[in-house]
Amino acid sequence: MLQKNRTSLKKSNKIFALLKISPAIIPPNLFGFLIGESVSFFGSWMTQIALVWLVYQLTNSVMLVGIAGFSNQVMGLVITPLVGVLLDRWNLKYVLLTTQIISIFLSSLLTFLTVSNQINFTDIIIIGILQGIVKSFDLPARQVTIPRLLENRSETYSAMAVHSFLINTAKFVSPMIGGLIIARNGVGLCFLVDAISYLPFMLVIFTIRIKPNINNPSKSESTKIWHNLKEGFIFVYNFVPIRSILILQVIVCFMAMTYVNMMPMFAKEVLKGNAETMGFLMTSTAFGSIFSGIYLVRRKKVIGLETVMAISTLVLGVSLILFSRSTRLEFCLVLIFIVGLTNTLTLAAINNFMQLILVEEDKRGRVTSIFMTTFVGILPLGNLFFGGLAHYIGVANALFFGGTCCVFGVYFFARKISNIRKVVKPIYEEMGLLS
Repeated sequence: MLQKNRTSLKKSNKIFALLKISPAIIPPNLFGFLIGESVSFFGSWMTQIALVWLVYQLTNSVMLVGIAGFSNQVMGLVITPLVGVLLDRWNLKYVLLTTQIISIFLSSLLTFLTVSNQINFTDIIIIGILQGIVKSFDLPARQVTIPRLLENRSETYSAMAVHSFLINTAKFVSPMIGGLIIARNGVGLCFLVDAISYLPFMLVIFTIRIKPNINNPSKSESTKIWHNLKEGFIFVYNFVPIRSILILQVIVCFMAMTYVNMMPMFAKEVLKGNAETMGFLMTSTAFGSIFSGIYLVRRKKVIGLETVMAISTLVLGVSLILFSRSTRLEFCLVLIFIVGLTNTLTLAAINNFMQLILVEEDKRGRVTSIFMTTFVGILPLGNLFFGGLAHYIGVANALFFGGTCCVFGVYFFARKISNIRKVVKPIYEEMGLLS
């Protein structure tokens, strides 16, 4: 067993050497968490693909696909900011264990209803709402946990970059396998794989050591939930760098990231394909996500990341416009690869940047949850909007509109870059990131 562990460690070190990552910044405490998390995300993305395909099969309606996506994530818009206040107070390990247990139950329920041919659109909506509530606690808790697994705060960027790479690797594998499973075995097996994928992460959560929040509110302050929530929003609004990247994230999530839910319709209506065609498209976009993760890991620094966000969003918008006009699978695979690369690069860069420049540790849960609201909460509004838009003007035209809005949005962000650099420069100097 010892020899086996040594061999496994050597293989891991070779991977990190290829990415130019120092093993010193990947302590076992963090490494186990990231691996377990990426396995659970593998199942989650597979379920997302399977649910979209299942709804489209049951209803043959683009609008109902948008409604299903909305129900799965709308709770994030409602309760995620409040969750941030609670995460600054609660034991993160207990939160993560609870969310994994409930996720296993919901995925198992989906498996049973699908395999027994009892699933209907109403069931999908109800389970989607429950999954959305769980994600509202689970996703912010994962983000808040990572910096608290580190001894040195200056290593936050490297840790978040490795986090993005491993998550996007899982994102690359899941659609490829999911598309094949759906085509040959049906969506029920995808839901079963999702249920099983949470188990390794649960085992990891039992073993990790999470540093407590040393600035936890006192008992006299613990009842001021709404005051603390308001304090978090005021902080985000007044801190120019965080406010600027938050607006950019809203634009990308609402206008661009909804392309994922459009893929089944685009594959069937524009490319005249099937589930395997959708799998190819989703695999290509996820492959692009891996390249973005590799870039961020090898970059090793946060300096100039605001420029990366601007350029990446611009390329994302242009690529989405070109993709919407293409009707050949070969061109679409190349363009959707670029869309996946730039979409993930923008959002990962925003998250890494935010976690590093956030000096106030007692506000990390609240600020992270506000950002997760724009990811988990704004996305369903985008799904609902683009589902209706695609119903009236077609899938291709809806994607064209989203890409155009991204191009306009990045123009306004670019005008804020000089102000962002002035504010974050003292933070970098304090961390020793600038000479």
